[in-house]
Parts: sequence; C-alpha cells; structure tokens
Amino acid sequence: MKNALVLRTTVALALSGLVLAGCGKSEAGSADEGTVKVGVVLPFSGVQATIAKLEGQGAEVAAKMINDEGGIDGQWEIELVEVDDQLDPARSATVVRDLNDEGVQLAIGGQTSDLCKSSAEASQRFNLTFIGAHCTSPELVDPPITDNFFMIGQQMTDLATAIGTGLAKRYPDIETWDVVTYDVEVMRGSWDIAKEAMEAELGREVTVGEQYSVPIGATSMRKEISGLVSAGDKGDRGLFLGVYGAGTTSFIQQAKPTGLLDEYGVLAQTGVYWPTATALDGEAPPIYNVHDYFYACQDDPENDAFVAEFEEMTGEKPDAGAYQSYLAIKLLEAAVTEAGTTDSAEVQEALQGLSIETPMGPTMDIGAESHAGKGGVTTALLQGDPDAPQGVSITECDVFPVD
Repeated sequence: MKNALVLRTTVALALSGLVLAGCGKSEAGSADEGTVKVGVVLPFSGVQATIAKLEGQGAEVAAKMINDEGGIDGQWEIELVEVDDQLDPARSATVVRDLNDEGVQLAIGGQTSDLCKSSAEASQRFNLTFIGAHCTSPELVDPPITDNFFMIGQQMTDLATAIGTGLAKRYPDIETWDVVTYDVEVMRGSWDIAKEAMEAELGREVTVGEQYSVPIGATSMRKEISGLVSAGDKGDRGLFLGVYGAGTTSFIQQAKPTGLLDEYGVLAQTGVYWPTATALDGEAPPIYNVHDYFYACQDDPENDAFVAEFEEMTGEKPDAGAYQSYLAIKLLEAAVTEAGTTDSAEVQEALQGLSIETPMGPTMDIGAESHAGKGGVTTALLQGDPDAPQGVSITECDVFPVD
C-alpha cells in the first residue's frame, strides 16, 4: 500500500518497534509519531467472509485516501489492524482485548447487531471507541448501549420502512407476500415494519402467505423452499427475504432448479444482496433491495471519488458494506480533527453531535445523546446483466432521507 498504511489480517502480525497508540499523547496529540491505529472487527472467515472482505476494503480505501492527502488533519496517518470475530459474539472480548494489547483505541466493525452489542460491551472495559458500521438494531442506540459506542448503519426500522414504501409504489398489484427471514429479532421485525409501510402507502391490508424463519448461518433451506413451491400460483404474490450473504446465495441456488424464483411477481430483500448478485456471473435474479447505499444511485462528487478509488484498488465496484466502512473511517477522521487528538475519550466527545458529508449526498448526523447516525436509505432493483459492471445492473433507484 502507499504511504504508511499497513494492513494486517491478524493482530499477531504487528510491526515491532511502534509505540502503542492511545497509551499516551505527545504535545501534538499523537501517541505514535504521526500514526493512529484503527481496529477493523469483522468476520473475515466463515460463511459471511465475502461480505466482510468488501467491508474491510471500504475501510482500506478510506484510509488510503486520507493518507494520500497527508493523513488526519495533516498529522496522523492511519494504520488499520484487522481482527476476525468469526461471526461469533463470544469472541468479541478476545479480539477487543487483542486490539487493546496492540494499543488500538479506535475501532469500527460489527457486521450484525449481536456483534455490535458484544463488541461495544467488550470495548467499554478499555474505553475503546467503537463505531458500529454495519449493525441496524434501534435497541443499540438512543440511548447507546455503552457510552463509547456509536452506530452509523441506518436502523432497520428506516430500511424496512423504505423498502415497504418503495414496494407499494412500484408493485401495487402484489396481493400476498410470502416471507423468509433469519431467526433473529431484527430480521423478523424487518418484515413487520415493511408490511406496515406497505399498508400505509396502499391504504389497505397486506395478506401474508407462507412465513418461515431460518437460523442465521443456515446453509440448507430446502424445507422452506418446498413449502413455497407448494403454495400455489404466485403471479400476484411477492417473496420477501430477510436474509443476506451466504443465506441469500444458498436460497437462490437451492430454489433455482424448482423455477420458484421465476414465478413470483416480485422478489424483495432487506439484507445485503450485492455480493451474492455479483457472484452469479450475470445471472442473478432480479431482487428489489434496500440498503444505505448503491454506487449507481448516487450523483455526488465524493461518491465519484470513492467509487473510482475503490475500483482502482480492488477492480470492483463498492457495495453498501464497503460504503459503511468507508464512512466510519471518515467519521473517525472528522472526530480526531475536531478533538485535535487521538485520545479515545476526547474522540468520543467530538463524535457527539458531529456532522459529515457523505458520498450519498445527505449528511451523516451523529446524535449527541443517541449516538446514532442519521443519513439516507436507498432502494433499487438489482438484476443479473452480463453487460453491466460485475454482471449486475442497478435500476429503479430511490433515496429516502432519514430524519
């Protein structure tokens, strides 16, 4: 990598001879001669590793762009320290302790709300500032579960409201919805909120057909698919998926031989779809998706710069997870600049009420009391297209501001 950006996949690869960041400050506010270490806590191995890779790359791009401009406030270059929580909340205490041993006092991550909760609680013992970049549960904020925790992933209530509203506007003739979600509260609740938003927009009740919950990390959904296949004619039915990543891939692969996906009037999903869609080599089924960000839906100079840098570094387009990690690093940059120091306690104080511009266009505003970031939510139809970048077209974009 250019400049002083050093990426490591485990804390065991720490560079020797560096003074531990966060253990003390020089007069300039830096503990490490112009370097600030930032932890990146994600499941880099296991069933959601593909998503974690993109999320990690978003952080890398942000750090590189900042370092190429001379570092944070012209004083501190960013060194990322990646640790693998293996999608296991029980590992949070271990990886956060490892980060603390490395002198890391600022970190981002949390692919799920459960992981954000456990990481925040573990990091509180070390007063380590933790930004939940990818979690969405409103129960984590307002008030925040710990004083050192901040969340910038848009809350599932906002995501589900947006997709419900968008589906009602674009597909008003769908009479009945079948539902498959992960068996976790935030994903089950996403359907309930989306349904309420549909009904508010349509002015009528929405009928629920078949409804299933599957364990997070499940690789077989054949039983649920069999139930959906036998549910009758689906021309005026929709299928709502509250799964993501490997779960979406498994569902599509197992449902494809049955012809199920071609029978529904519309497929919709609240979980991230982009990594699955790109892996299907131009043959991804059309799914109406919601997330913080889709690169093709934004028209903003900062987005152009982010997309260009991400593509130069990785050869690919960024997804929503990459955007969230990018934004988390940019938020830390703004907070350190505001605080004039890398000290964790002062960075936390600077984060409260902070606002930054985003590649989406709307600002990201961090609540002084809630510690929740408010930005925007985007809905779009993602569909396999061999002629589109990475084999996926992005159309029917709508951006919903979050108040």
